[in-house]
Amino acid sequence: MAVVKAAELVGLIANAKKAPRAVLIHGADRSAVYDLCQRVVKKVIESDDETLNVSRLTEAQVTGSPGRIFEEFSSISMFGGNRVIWISAAGDGLAKSIEHVLASETDGNLILIDAEALTKASRLRKLFETHPRAASAALYEESPQELRLRLERLIKSHGLAIDEDALLRLLEFMSFERAVAESETLKLITYCQGQSSISLEDVQAICGDTSDASMDDLVDAVFEGKLNEVDRYVMSVGASASAGRGTLSAVLQHIVKLQGMAAQLTQGSTIESVVQAPRFGIFFKRRASISMQLRNWDIEALLNAEEKICDAILQTRQHSDLDEALVSRALLALGRSARLRDARSS
Repeated sequence: MAVVKAAELVGLIANAKKAPRAVLIHGADRSAVYDLCQRVVKKVIESDDETLNVSRLTEAQVTGSPGRIFEEFSSISMFGGNRVIWISAAGDGLAKSIEHVLASETDGNLILIDAEALTKASRLRKLFETHPRAASAALYEESPQELRLRLERLIKSHGLAIDEDALLRLLEFMSFERAVAESETLKLITYCQGQSSISLEDVQAICGDTSDASMDDLVDAVFEGKLNEVDRYVMSVGASASAGRGTLSAVLQHIVKLQGMAAQLTQGSTIESVVQAPRFGIFFKRRASISMQLRNWDIEALLNAEEKICDAILQTRQHSDLDEALVSRALLALGRSARLRDARSS
């Protein structure tokens, strides 16, 4: 079945004769990956209520209990209907377990796996791209040029032009996550309705300049449970919803990085060695903070945090008039969770 275009995946799932036994969705744009996973889940279970027929697992839970994945795959729902076994933040360590399921003659539930962008050398990616009972969909980040062209087309489709200096400044503010970039640009378009073009002043007025606020400091405050600092940040960006949504994207990327580091801990690495590892690029001044975060946040907790932030990003896309409230609620909720975790570990 091999590689499937993201836009065609849900349709493939709906085709009983061609539906794969297992699906891999991977990419650097985590909110887009999560969004597509949600659409697959809803198509399979035919409900918006994931609590009934969706089993959420981590790679560590699967590899730590060899029979777990096959039990989940072959189990029958207590509530009737189809089930989905959703494994998040997966890596190559999962490949062997999935191979066993794919080799089985038994029919079962759909296995859905999400992961960061996997290289062509990835064992997990190779398995899903070559096995006849599996399907793989990749969601790639846009290049700066692709982002520029897409935003220009979006602006033009609303009857507006944009000055070159304004476009360059807009691109500086943009996240490369498709949903966030499009949402920000639509907000700018709404602001400029009635004009013939978008100026640099328009971009500055809507997108603002958050360079004075250190994003690293903000995400560390959130995951350390420093509610006063989080609250001050929320108040400072209250007039700029675009800055807030950019923050959600930054928090999501931080969660993904923490997941990768936490996965190393489950394989026997020490916190000290992980925070110093070049692959994670942790600046030495942040290592004490990141170490504390890794002690307080395990993979399961980080998966829950990822789900909440992805939900918040999707909600800001659907309800742009509530951006400020949604961003504030998401950040403060994570901060409160971090404070509770820190209290338990003390």
